[in-house]
Amino acid sequence: MRASWRWPVVVALVAALGWYGGAAGQKAGKEDAAFTLTRFEQVEVQKQPWGWMRWLMNSKIDPNAEMTLGVVHLEPGQSNPLHVHPNSAEYLHVLSGSCEHRVGEKWVAMKAGDTIRIPKGAAHSARTGREPCRVLVVYDTGQRQMVPAPEPK
Repeated sequence: MRASWRWPVVVALVAALGWYGGAAGQKAGKEDAAFTLTRFEQVEVQKQPWGWMRWLMNSKIDPNAEMTLGVVHLEPGQSNPLHVHPNSAEYLHVLSGSCEHRVGEKWVAMKAGDTIRIPKGAAHSARTGREPCRVLVVYDTGQRQMVPAPEPK
């Protein structure tokens, strides 16, 4: 797997999380800014019928969080249910594997290195084929909401 996509993603995450140099979590112009460090291996795994999720940052972890950040893993041959996020857009970046992502009625094939933005309120789901898929997921709120969506008739 080529790693050329990793640095732009890391730079975008660092900028989005407000880490502008100096010590981890230190914000520009503040010597004593508070920060929250989350260690992947210590985060609770939320098992699902289709795989698992790990939330690395949200308002439950840090009440000052302005975004939700997590890693989602879909097992081979699985799909998550159609759903919407009424309070946030969702950004998905495929870290490994591949999947098809449904937005409304359209299916989009995604592979490692691909990124998609799901607009706030858009019905969507993902499915995998023969290989698992691991995705970095970001929401533009610390209080992500998820509501099941009915299948269109």
